[in-house]
Amino acid sequence: MMNNLIVIPNKKKEINTILSYNIKGIILGVKSLSTYELEFDIDDIIDIANNTDKEIIIAMNRMIHNKDLTLVKEVLEKVENSNIKKIMFYDLGVFNLIKELNISKELIIAQDHLNASISSNHFYYDRGITNSYITSDITFDEISDIKKYSNMNIYYTVYGYLPIFYSRRSLLTNYFKYIEKDIEDDKYYIFNKDLKYMIKEKEYGTIIYSPLVNLINEIDNIENIINPVIDLSYTDDISIIDKFVNKENMDNTYTGFFNIETTYKLKNDK
Repeated sequence: MMNNLIVIPNKKKEINTILSYNIKGIILGVKSLSTYELEFDIDDIIDIANNTDKEIIIAMNRMIHNKDLTLVKEVLEKVENSNIKKIMFYDLGVFNLIKELNISKELIIAQDHLNASISSNHFYYDRGITNSYITSDITFDEISDIKKYSNMNIYYTVYGYLPIFYSRRSLLTNYFKYIEKDIEDDKYYIFNKDLKYMIKEKEYGTIIYSPLVNLINEIDNIENIINPVIDLSYTDDISIIDKFVNKENMDNTYTGFFNIETTYKLKNDK
């Protein structure tokens, strides 16, 4: 029986191998419209979708600007008559275009740190968005409540580096210019005690990522509630897919906020 695992590939040459695993499907970023390291022209994604029975989801999960609208429309029009199953988006402008063009594909709203409540997911579900890529900023108990009370089909990262901060500014370029040194690597790190956080600068801004999240030891608890997503961006360990499929146990895994509640205190609250 095929499980619900979804994979975000890191290398084009590994896609056929990934599709051969016992997984539900893959997410592929559309060139110039996604935040993923690996991106494709929409025609190439359609070709991949035509040659597999696995679920192919396209990601257009960047903030969309006026200059992007023509490309977004071209992509949506091509997707409508393709074997691509679902469209994942961040910007509600994409949703408005989907409605305007009468695109009939299933939709996944993916807004990183937003859309984290029962009410917001219920709001989107009532407007025809039946899938939600839930933020990793909340606990699994809260995600379970969203699933229970909103009827959303849930996607959730169980392995990968999570974006925790984004700036439209070129922060690395500005920093190295300030200290009068050249940028020599494509990524840098900042440290907090024993944890390190990757910093990547791209043409659309700078992202800081969490340590590598790995929820493999929790997979028995979550697989019946969510579609677990393995994000291989910035990793070379394709064997992790097999480990998740076989539900192997691993030591020293970082689980982020999976079981950690966030508590806010007022300034004078003791």
